[in-house]
Amino acid sequence: MVWRILLVFCLVSAMLASCGGSSPPTEGQATDFATACDKANDGKRIAVVGYLRFPDSFTGDQSVLLRMYETGDLSGKPIGVETEFGTQANQVEPVKDQYSDSDLKVHLANGQVAQFGTQVKVSGKVYYPIVSQDFDCGLENPLVEAAP
Repeated sequence: MVWRILLVFCLVSAMLASCGGSSPPTEGQATDFATACDKANDGKRIAVVGYLRFPDSFTGDQSVLLRMYETGDLSGKPIGVETEFGTQANQVEPVKDQYSDSDLKVHLANGQVAQFGTQVKVSGKVYYPIVSQDFDCGLENPLVEAAP
């Protein structure tokens, strides 16, 4: 009986410890946009330079999966960037139900705001979506900075 109580206590403690939120975003290893989604980068923290835009549609008001493109003409395959809504560093300002790309305002790590069409550097941990998306990989826990 004591072992069961001890086991339950240990499991609950471990679960609570894992719920402690994500760690602060840090700068990743500079990576060429074309090789960012290579399987060798799985789980690694990388940094890529490109242009962010909203997806065609999304639901929810906590976060959005922005699309990052290598060039300003927004062509080619994007990379997903998991971004929380808010007015803090590394967050995107909330938008109304009807939005356009011109509504995109991303708060950079240094406190400045990048508008749609601004080249940025995004660092994040590489992951691969479970369900099919319009991107091959995504970056989680982003650090968003002005492009060099």
